Amino acid sequence: QNPFSDDLKFSRIYRTGDIVRYLPDGNIQFAGRKDGQVKIRGFRIELKEVEAVIRQFPGIKDVTVQAFEYENGGKYIAAYIVSDEKIDIKELNAFIGERKPPYMIPATTMQIDSIPLNQNQKVNRKALPTPVFLTSDREYVAPKNSTEELFCKIFSDILAMDKIGATDNFFDLGGTSLLVTRVIIEADKANVHVAYGDVFSNATPRKLAALVTGDTSVNTDDENVTNFDYSAINNVLSNNTLESFQNGERQSLGNVLLTGATGYLGIHILQELIRSDAQEIYCLVRDKDLDAAEHRLKTLLFYYFESTFDELFGNRIQIILGDVTNDLTTLVEAKIDTVFNCAAIVKHFSEGTEIEDVNVGGAQRCVDLCLKTGARLVHISTYSTRGLNVNSTMAPDYIFTEQKLYDGQYLGNQYVHSKFLAERTILQSIAEQGLSAKIIRVGNLSARTRDGEFQINFSTNSFMGRIKVYNMLGCFPYSLYEKKVEFSPIDEVANAIILLSSTPKECCVFHAYNSHTQFLGDVLSGFNNLGTDIRLVEDAEYNSSLESATNDPLKAKTLSSLLAYQDMAHGMKVSDVAVNNPYTSQVLYRMGFKWSPTTWDYVDRMLSAISGLGFFD
Repeated sequence: QNPFSDDLKFSRIYRTGDIVRYLPDGNIQFAGRKDGQVKIRGFRIELKEVEAVIRQFPGIKDVTVQAFEYENGGKYIAAYIVSDEKIDIKELNAFIGERKPPYMIPATTMQIDSIPLNQNQKVNRKALPTPVFLTSDREYVAPKNSTEELFCKIFSDILAMDKIGATDNFFDLGGTSLLVTRVIIEADKANVHVAYGDVFSNATPRKLAALVTGDTSVNTDDENVTNFDYSAINNVLSNNTLESFQNGERQSLGNVLLTGATGYLGIHILQELIRSDAQEIYCLVRDKDLDAAEHRLKTLLFYYFESTFDELFGNRIQIILGDVTNDLTTLVEAKIDTVFNCAAIVKHFSEGTEIEDVNVGGAQRCVDLCLKTGARLVHISTYSTRGLNVNSTMAPDYIFTEQKLYDGQYLGNQYVHSKFLAERTILQSIAEQGLSAKIIRVGNLSARTRDGEFQINFSTNSFMGRIKVYNMLGCFPYSLYEKKVEFSPIDEVANAIILLSSTPKECCVFHAYNSHTQFLGDVLSGFNNLGTDIRLVEDAEYNSSLESATNDPLKAKTLSSLLAYQDMAHGMKVSDVAVNNPYTSQVLYRMGFKWSPTTWDYVDRMLSAISGLGFFD
């Protein structure tokens, strides 16, 4: 049942029994199997968003944005524009980049006389010219040594482009995170090693070559982190105890501002807020206008909870147009008592500053709003801020608890680094400015307990990405069998967060993740029920299978979830940092909450649901 119209549109069959449901405007909105139907979040929505921005650029009369595939794998978007004057493509791309994330800037833009239409007045894609990547738009800089020449050739082969120069940016030319895996693999074949994150921070052949040859060094000692005075923060954390919970005063929610409401966790927190004693709930949503933002939020509510909660919109639920990259002190005019900051860029690497702008800058803007208004901040973080133990800097028995922030851990990628800095910003504001705030670190967000519903964009889940690699290889090493993994059901996480938000002011950091764990090997054995046999093998055979997969372009794309986390410390000895949550669990027990054990049927239901969508194909 479409909640917005009695009209129900159906379109092409993807697989037998898989029905794609369109919204009344013809756009595909979601993907996922539920009650026999498939819901897809289509690429077309983002293309229309890019088109809308391009139409705002001076001189543009018409535009269409289309998705294409590189010959060697990976998607890119191309824009076709119509104008009576010559459009400066660099200025246009900068214009788009100020309004949309980098991946939505077209890899190439072509100016044509008119947009070809078919008999139904739709864009005739077949009549559009083949996308051309114009090297004349870039100043060609020849490689000055063999290493630069190697990376120029690697970029050229992967992107199917001629004459790539030493200063050409991989991502500006249309490179994607999936294609970064190919860069690593092709470099390894030439006995040149770079880590996944290196390509993002050194995105040109010249910078990569300088890194490889030692002309520039890899800095694993971040002075901004190591030289900071943590004494005030440690003093705050020393009061984050069970005794403070038992002796302190509980807090009510009042009027709530929720950022990141359209995310997997954010939408479940919204539902818990609806159930709670929260009064008015203001949702910060980025979209072209208020109607589109409300439509998007209602559709997500319907997807996950089969209700649009239409009767609450306009009174208890209010939409505020914008995001955490805006100044919230001027954007939010309503009286707010509690701010839930769920907004985050969860990808672990980015060529630009997108991750830092949202994860660090967004946290600072929430702090600014709370300091100005006296509101309480509930900030969602990750237990990944425990980082890694590099070269035994930390004691082997060290445990990252709710009373700790920094003890020398290595913050191995942009995402973890940004979430750490966000936490530090908040804790320092508690210590020095009297901010009332809580940081809630979550773990491996997974399918709901009650019905197994998983996130719409499950393909971006890094843990599931690694599971997909083992399934593709058909084998798994004995040595990793007893590696412990936890699954935090999203509905239980959201419930725990709402409960923890009411704890006394002194309770400022929690670890809201499932204290029940499973062996990774046992989880993978669940594939037997899906008709797939993942064999247990010795490390040598596993490594051989992995090496074979790198030589297959299609399989190589799947390896990104695994390769992205290899050698993050650039050859140094690395070990995991243990984490626990007995303090948080004891608080939750006293609030009537406990985590559900991770049962076999829960894991099987989750794997079966994702498999049914072709994720492991």
